[in-house]
Amino acid sequence: MLGFPKNNLRIKRPGGEIETGDIFLDALAKKKDKHYEKIETSLSDRNFRLLSLFFASAFFLLLSMSFYLQIVKGGYYSERADKNKFVFKEIEAQRGIIYDRNLKQLVFNAQSFDLVCSPDLFSKDEAARERETNEAAKILNMPPADLNALIRGKEGKGEFTVSFDLDKEKVIVFKARAEEFGAFSIKKNQKREYIYPMDFAHILGFVSRADEKGGAGIEEYYDEELKEIAGIIETEKDVYGNIVKEEMSRSPESGENIVLNIDMDLQEKAAEIMAPIIRDSGAKSGTVIVMDPNTGAVLTMLTFPSYDNNVFSKNLTDEEYQKMLDDPNTSFFNRAVSGEYAIGSTVKPFLASGALKEGIITPETTIYCQGGIALKDGTFKNDWKAHGYVDLKKAIAESCDVYFYTISGGYESFKGLGIEKIDDYLQLFGFGEKTGIDINGEIAGFVPTPEWKKEETGYSWYPGDTYNISIGQGYLRATPLQLAVAVSAIANGGKIVKPQLVKSILDSDNEVITEFYPEIIREGIIEDGFLSEVRAGMRETVLSSSGTAHSLSYLSGTSAAKSGTAETSKKEVYHNLLTVFAPYENPEIVISAVIESVPYEQLLVNVIVRELLAYYFDRNAAEETSLGY
Repeated sequence: MLGFPKNNLRIKRPGGEIETGDIFLDALAKKKDKHYEKIETSLSDRNFRLLSLFFASAFFLLLSMSFYLQIVKGGYYSERADKNKFVFKEIEAQRGIIYDRNLKQLVFNAQSFDLVCSPDLFSKDEAARERETNEAAKILNMPPADLNALIRGKEGKGEFTVSFDLDKEKVIVFKARAEEFGAFSIKKNQKREYIYPMDFAHILGFVSRADEKGGAGIEEYYDEELKEIAGIIETEKDVYGNIVKEEMSRSPESGENIVLNIDMDLQEKAAEIMAPIIRDSGAKSGTVIVMDPNTGAVLTMLTFPSYDNNVFSKNLTDEEYQKMLDDPNTSFFNRAVSGEYAIGSTVKPFLASGALKEGIITPETTIYCQGGIALKDGTFKNDWKAHGYVDLKKAIAESCDVYFYTISGGYESFKGLGIEKIDDYLQLFGFGEKTGIDINGEIAGFVPTPEWKKEETGYSWYPGDTYNISIGQGYLRATPLQLAVAVSAIANGGKIVKPQLVKSILDSDNEVITEFYPEIIREGIIEDGFLSEVRAGMRETVLSSSGTAHSLSYLSGTSAAKSGTAETSKKEVYHNLLTVFAPYENPEIVISAVIESVPYEQLLVNVIVRELLAYYFDRNAAEETSLGY
């Protein structure tokens, strides 16, 4: 068939011929026998050991990974699984509202939109991450390097706010391009908006957007009461993302509302009067406090200059904050409770009270003033003028320094109170201690002693030091609020009342849950018979044509007062002080006012108090008329 002779395809062997097909079958059988022989050959010891080591290593690796995933990282992956299974969503609650004494709203919660970032959601691709960050920075008008630095500093700390209170246009852009921003999202929030930011800033304070806590004033002091608690809705999903169950695990709780003792209209009027007078006169600053001498309710507490507390509800940068600090027309310093001043001649009614009680003087005791007293060291303590013969009424009305030098430090044969008794009576009236008002930042002022001076300066206490204290100069320091509390004790017959800013706390339905009642710190500090003589002297300050507050006599209501002028370290620059209670017959209010660093001896504080009192009297008269009294 292949062209070979047929006989050439046979092999002769004993027993017969072998066909060609048998030859091929024999060859195939030999090949198969050879193959099976190779499979059946045993492994060498070396190969066996290597193979055993491989399988042992693989088994150990699997065992280690199982231990790591189930034991070491078990909690982590279990938590991740739960997070995939359960989704939690916050339900917004409202921070408490603050009202004035007549339930006029002073602050409200406004809607805002913040840009938040979740660094864990960035793409692992650095180029993609950079593109996303750069686009976000572009929309925010922010240098990309600054945004990147902010994000790097927050990595590993969860979601954080990049920018507060975005304007409407930016919110729209981010929402429209949401698919481009995997790590950025818009979060609905609330912000505080203060209706009268400059005039109430030192009372109300602000809420810090960084930690959503009160940052000053009432917002800080009563943060726990005002703070809201967001509700939580818990959603459970199956492995396919379908909602299995949804329930509210925590109900939202709005913060409690606060009613202040502050009279909004009176506060606003005080600001309207004070601000232009200080600005136009070249004075530095000022503060005025109005309080009820019987209850301690603070009706007005104004400090000028002030600050705009609404800026803290926005995205305030470090540069903007520093600019505020550097602005001379902006001040975060609440002078009413934190300002320490030499109180000048406003100290005299308290020393007169002590001298009456100690029997050092009677209301009729007369002292001759020739314009000053000569000291043993050859120096001369001047009065601001020669008053002639003065008794208690005239001494208070005309603010005669010689009279108070004499009854306080003594002179020639006249024995005065002495520094120890002076200190005792000043402390009885509340000087040198905090009043306890419900706001942070209050200081205690300072009542000096001979021991303190020796320890601090190395010098002994001299008669001149006592004379300085007797006219409210020297080392004595007090806050305007302390002065208001002390004068209240004269007006109310000898009670030291705790000043109180908050009148009551309401629940979310405006039902009263806490009411603050008058708190008497001390009473009967001096018999009212002695205090009535001092009140008469303060009344004479208004009635007498030589009285230092005579301009108040032209008002429709009655009042009693004591003025003061305190020297400063600058020549021809003074602090103006005036304290008043009214009406004289049945005191309803005490006013304590200080104008700081007044050029020359302008009586600016008298103008401010007179206009404020006029408003108070006229408003009361109008209310009485409307009620048919």
